Amino acid sequence: MRRLSLPRSGLLVGGIAALLAAVVMLILANLWGTPVLPQLLADRLIALVPVNLFGTVLESLESRAKPLTLVGLTLMLVVIGALAGGILAARIRQDRGLSGLFVPITVVTWLILAFIAAPLGGIGPIGRDSLAGAWTTGIAFLITAVVYAATTVLGLQILLEQPVAGSDTSRRRFLKLTGLGITTLLALTYLGRFAVRLARKSEAAPAGAGAAAALTPVLTPVKDFYVVSKNFVDPAVSLTGWQLQVHGLVQNPRNFTYQEIKARPAMKKVTTLECISNEVGGSYISTGEWTGFPLRELLADAGVRPGVVKVVLRASDDYSDSIPLDAALDPDTILVYDLDGQPLSKEHGFPLRLIVPGIYGMKNVKWITGIELVNTDYKGYWQQRGWSDVATVQTMSRIDTPRSHNRMPAGADTLIGGVAFSGDRGISRVDVSTDGGKIWHPANLEPPISPLTWVRWTYHWRPDGTGGRDLVVRAWDGYGTAQSTESRPALPDGATGLHRVTVIVVPASDVL
Repeated sequence: MRRLSLPRSGLLVGGIAALLAAVVMLILANLWGTPVLPQLLADRLIALVPVNLFGTVLESLESRAKPLTLVGLTLMLVVIGALAGGILAARIRQDRGLSGLFVPITVVTWLILAFIAAPLGGIGPIGRDSLAGAWTTGIAFLITAVVYAATTVLGLQILLEQPVAGSDTSRRRFLKLTGLGITTLLALTYLGRFAVRLARKSEAAPAGAGAAAALTPVLTPVKDFYVVSKNFVDPAVSLTGWQLQVHGLVQNPRNFTYQEIKARPAMKKVTTLECISNEVGGSYISTGEWTGFPLRELLADAGVRPGVVKVVLRASDDYSDSIPLDAALDPDTILVYDLDGQPLSKEHGFPLRLIVPGIYGMKNVKWITGIELVNTDYKGYWQQRGWSDVATVQTMSRIDTPRSHNRMPAGADTLIGGVAFSGDRGISRVDVSTDGGKIWHPANLEPPISPLTWVRWTYHWRPDGTGGRDLVVRAWDGYGTAQSTESRPALPDGATGLHRVTVIVVPASDVL
């Protein structure tokens, strides 16, 4: 049995073709909201990674985790594409007749992948159960397959063609190779810029951004509101054909259009939202004014049948999570369609999302397409991967001003300030230490906008002497329970520990 040697030309062309196909897939995902193969692979791989390892990687990489995952999985596809191109080139050289079947085999393979992946990764902008969405995904995968197959075949024809010096064939080959090189460079540029945007999107606005005296604004501007999702490309939901399906253990299952949702009596509620992956002192926490209506009103219309344990929420990106029935019936649990007086943006869950008091953001599902009442303890996307199902917000406090390594003038009045949050339990007390936690001083608390928001706190300090000072803050919730001093990572129940900032006290003349 002869060993099959893979020509370098085939490996090169196959890798380039796979890169172009991946970029086309990302472009179509942005345009149509269709799933991308790297996302589907990432969803499966995250489920296989041990919880502790996943938590360690997430804590180490932070906002770089998602773009690095995208680039890594794309490189894996490039390697697979390169091997396929190498095999094709080898068979062409050996005249084994497979080249004529390469395009149809590739297209059929990708179409099979499309319809296998569709129910697993979200099937497009129309909705999870929409036939139109399935066709959109099928077309996107077909286009991607054609790009890969055609680029591979054409590229091999160029590289395997024997040029004749000085002939038109030689010049045409040179122009084709130049075009292939430019196309590859453009694809790499697009992928790089996409990864950079993904990293920036995963970065929340710094504490105190845009605020006087570096205090965090009471209401977070929408442009600074933190954004976190599992996706490389968030779904672009079209209202054409979108419906909210309410079903399961209800007496009157039905679907609601967006117009019917907006026609219900509306209410406004100011709530702070925090991501469970927020580290101590982190910025994945924001406060906004939401417009919508209580979820319990919709459930009352549907008629809750006996035996319901969880209310499951499904999203157009195939994300799902659940909340207990009593949480769903809480008057502060609302379905919302506006943030700060404007329709939800794509990143914040247009057209409809959930806001639930007292629990982390992963259960405040975005891009909702379905609400199902079940008699089982349903585990959602992140719970299947080891994160908390209860997801109760841990009491937190953060120093927003001064920043770490700021130079403070000795003897001058210095404002120390930040925010504290404890979900729906409120904040009753905040203490500040300027000596690393040996002596504590009570901070001043601003009245919160609502019982569901963070509290801004301040403390005025006149530092004496010079040198480094460790500032520490701790909070008590509304029930008088102190913030945990134990330093724990975000996975699986949310980070705990006290936020510390080191500043440098210098003579006043050195600052002026």
